[in-house]
Amino acid sequence: MSNGFFKSPVHRVVTNSERERTSVAVFCSPDPDNDIEPVDGAVSETRPRLYKKVQDYVSKYFQYYQEGKRPIEAVKI
Repeated sequence: MSNGFFKSPVHRVVTNSERERTSVAVFCSPDPDNDIEPVDGAVSETRPRLYKKVQDYVSKYFQYYQEGKRPIEAVKI
């Protein structure tokens, strides 16, 4: 949605053998019928569109994940 302005890091965990770790899983599953694309104002002449409009991102996410690829590659122009 930010057209690449905000980068999503690859998740990594550093363990600590002296402290117990608590994890909370949070998922965002957009409606498969809704378009996901850069928001208005994130695309301009000086900052061209970097990503295609996509529907059903969750299915594309799992398809690319199972192929060992980063899902964001599915929507890059």
